[in-house]
Amino acid sequence: MLEVDAPLTKEGNGSVAVPWRLGVDKDSLFGDIAGAGLTWDKGTDKLQVCLSRDTGNSLRFGADGCLYAPGGETPVPDVCARPIESLPLAPNVVGASDLAGLMGPYSSPYQVDYCLAEGYDIVHFHTCTTSDGVGVVTEYSDHIISAGRSSLYLTQDARQMTAATIQSTLNYAGDENDPRTFNWGDDDVDLTKRKDRRGGWYGWLAQRYYQPLARDFLRKIDAKSVALLDCSTDPERAAYPESDAIIGPMRDVLAHCAQSWSMIGVREIQNATTVRNQGIEPIMLPLRPATWGDATLPYPAADLTAAGVEWIALSSRFADSVFTAYKDAGINVLMRGTSRQSEYARVSALGIRGALQYDPSYYRGPGTVPGLGGHGYRTEFDPWEHRRMGTGQLSFQTDLQNVLASGGHVRGRTEDAEQGLILPSGWGNGRDRASVLCGWECPMTSPTAYTIKLDLKWDSLGAASGAVARMGLLVGAVTDADLYSWPQDDPALNPTKKTAAVPNCYRAFVRQNGEIGLGLFAADGSYTLLATRTAPAVVAGEWNSYELNVTATQITFTRTAASGTKYTVTAADSTWRGPYFWVEKVESIDGSTNNGFNGMARNLTYTSG
Repeated sequence: MLEVDAPLTKEGNGSVAVPWRLGVDKDSLFGDIAGAGLTWDKGTDKLQVCLSRDTGNSLRFGADGCLYAPGGETPVPDVCARPIESLPLAPNVVGASDLAGLMGPYSSPYQVDYCLAEGYDIVHFHTCTTSDGVGVVTEYSDHIISAGRSSLYLTQDARQMTAATIQSTLNYAGDENDPRTFNWGDDDVDLTKRKDRRGGWYGWLAQRYYQPLARDFLRKIDAKSVALLDCSTDPERAAYPESDAIIGPMRDVLAHCAQSWSMIGVREIQNATTVRNQGIEPIMLPLRPATWGDATLPYPAADLTAAGVEWIALSSRFADSVFTAYKDAGINVLMRGTSRQSEYARVSALGIRGALQYDPSYYRGPGTVPGLGGHGYRTEFDPWEHRRMGTGQLSFQTDLQNVLASGGHVRGRTEDAEQGLILPSGWGNGRDRASVLCGWECPMTSPTAYTIKLDLKWDSLGAASGAVARMGLLVGAVTDADLYSWPQDDPALNPTKKTAAVPNCYRAFVRQNGEIGLGLFAADGSYTLLATRTAPAVVAGEWNSYELNVTATQITFTRTAASGTKYTVTAADSTWRGPYFWVEKVESIDGSTNNGFNGMARNLTYTSG
């Protein structure tokens, strides 16, 4: 019998067929003997120098992988650097999730320029490692480059391709000949019929581009913002482990001496340790919970602090107690949110560091919150005329972090043939108050006295009762929290258990049967019709014009038919004078017959006074 003591190991039984094989448990050996200044990294299987995290330490790994202590004369930078330690205090960090994904493609170099021009504190994008160990930018956490959206002939995992192959691949900024939709698995593309996009990424006029490498984005960012290289993998789709994904991005950060202004996002604590051991700041990016209000901590707070993790970004679906647990443990917490300005109140109340948003310019507001800064956006004019989506054009779907869906069921869609926003049949899933926030006009500068004008059209008529199908405006809300009627007792229609908001606004509407009216949603959730008037039924394919005039004491809604005839309703009421408004399209409500129709809105303007 052969006996060994740790850290030695043995295998076999001493026979001719299975002889003894002696080995060394490196985790045990190096974990015990690593003294001051050294650490054993289980993720990389390497014994290496341990870099101090104390404030003021300048020692780091240089581009050659050796220790580097900056000193001597240094050039004056073209732009003042914004290292991680200079990020705003709680709750005012504003980061761009997926390169501000409601504004353009998740891997577009033009989106990096947009984020830098807007001055976001953090620029987040997805990265992984190629077959030859180079960091590459991808659109999603599956790290796949799709044939349906690029010049590749076959959809492939980035880990299976070289950097040269990926860098020479054209990304078409949208699916084949339909720039506004994307469905997982739609890769059966007839490449012979491909043509240039008209409108790009769901109407943002995004042009095609060569798929970038991570170092391309680092060169662009160049310390003007904190770069967040997200290497966390989708467990359902990614073909390679996260420990592979971080290799190339870590090399790129070190090669650019970007440790002070770069974070690498991971989902596994062991990989966070590997990143930290390279002198790079890790940030934990746990999966989004399946339902709202989940109070389960994705990691024990003590495990993160023991691993030296100082940052975590959590979905807004998590309960407040989860955010508080990590904040109380001394961890900087970011909320991956809904881009609503009202969400800033939650971030502030929690006292966490800030937020990552798909539409950070709208979340930040038009300079109305001093701590958030802001460049303003309210001079944007009629984006739908230009076949674009507007800043702050949010819906009940974007609250779920949905960005694209077939046919325009997230925020509507635009088309080349005619200006305006199309809200397609099926919009709202048969629920009340399905609407699109007109965020580029919000918050209104004069919510007690204003006029809103727009044109509405039924492209097709609903088959059921014309009294149910309607379009119009929801106006006067105090906050921009979405007004959609989430069913609280139907898991099929509300699988994420999203809580429905109390509307607290007015409704100005036209029904398919022609009736126009004004309604009031009271603070207790009840709904009251304030005024109605019969008018000729709407005609499919025919535009009508509408004008809503609000004063401190009165609301007037006017419909102008194609013939020029005007129909007006007026209500004396001053309950709500909030600064937010939506375009609403309702096909059916709880329990009513399905009544799908295609609706359009155009020429929307807001004027104060």
